Parts: sequence; C-alpha cells; structure tokens
Amino acid sequence: MRKGQGRHAIMNSTLLYNTSLGNVTALLALVLTLIGCAGGPPTVPVSQAEDDKKKLAVHEDVAADADVAADFDKAMKHLKAGEYEKGTDLLQNVVQRSPGHAAPYINLAMAYEKMGKLPAAEESIKKALELNPEHPVANTEYGLLYRKTGRFAEARQAYERTLKRYPDFLAARKNLGILCDMYLRDLECALAQYQVYSTAMPDDKTVRVWIADLEQRRSKQAH
Repeated sequence: MRKGQGRHAIMNSTLLYNTSLGNVTALLALVLTLIGCAGGPPTVPVSQAEDDKKKLAVHEDVAADADVAADFDKAMKHLKAGEYEKGTDLLQNVVQRSPGHAAPYINLAMAYEKMGKLPAAEESIKKALELNPEHPVANTEYGLLYRKTGRFAEARQAYERTLKRYPDFLAARKNLGILCDMYLRDLECALAQYQVYSTAMPDDKTVRVWIADLEQRRSKQAH
C-alpha cells in the first residue's frame, strides 16, 4: 500500500453517539474504525473508551416517555447492525416526538452520511448544534462532512472548536491531524496532532508510522 493511502481510508471514522433518552446524563460512546497500512484495524481499549465517557459526558435535560426511549434504543440497534434505513425511520419518529435533544439528530447525521446522503446529514447535524453548539461529537461529525464536501478550512475550525473545549477528544485530534496532513499539507499541524494522539494511544502502530513518515518528509523539506 502506498504511504498515506490509509489516511484517506480512515477519514470516515465512525463515531456512534449512544444515550438513553430516559436518563439525564448522555453517555458518549466512542468507536474509532481505523484502517491503516499495517495489519488489521486497531481498536480503542475499553479503558480508554470508559475514560472518554467520563471526561466527555454531555448533560442534557432529557424528559422523554418510555415509548420514545424504546424507539430510540431500537434505532440504535439498527444503526449498529448497519440497517440504516430502519434506523433513520425510527429516529425521524423520535425527533418528531422529542425534538429538543441533540442525540437523535447526531445519529441521524451519522446514518445519512453512511448512506451517502450528505445534504441530509448536514441538515441533521446543524439541528444538533443548534441545540448544543459545543457538542464534541456533533462538531467532529460536522468536520467530517466539511472534509467530504471539500470545505477544508471549515473542517479545521470544527475540529479546533471541539479540541478547545475537549482537548482529550481523540477522534477530533486524529481527524485534524489527517486533515492537516493529507488535505491542507500543514505538516507541523499534522505532526502535533498525531503526537498528542499517539501519546494517549501508544498501541496504535499505524499512527506511529505516520509520525515517522511526517518527520522524514519534514526533514527533506528542511534540506
């Protein structure tokens, strides 16, 4: 595989936002699907995911009835199974009955993005951000949508906005590094983001390869 090719592949990192609508605390579940050049896709350790939940839990005033909560849970199961049509149908029903909460809109955006319906995804993520402008998952997902539609400066702003409030949010950190590396050609930005990410995720060998590659490219530029 050509150097850097894997970095294009992982831009579609999957962020799955899962919360019970019957609970006042929205738990953030982070899943990174990393398709690298060497070996199979590394995964986030359970301990790291739990730490992310504790650090990045987003509180929402959720007051949904049991039927809405049940439909939300069913929708999440469909999305996890890759059944996006069924999941989006249920989530549309959820937001109609409980429109004041960000979580269903975020998951709608993610599902639409997987289906290739980028305008619908952007519309949903905008609604989520209207409800919670600093939501880390929503802003990171918007960064991915910006990148996919060629709006690289806006993508960078979305990631940086997230990291200013949530500096330990690794999904935004890694995607900012890839954006700077592969699209903005800002090697210093990319190297800084990869290094912070690698310190937090030392078992991710792929990113260590990227760091070495960047350092080599930067050295060549200096000469």
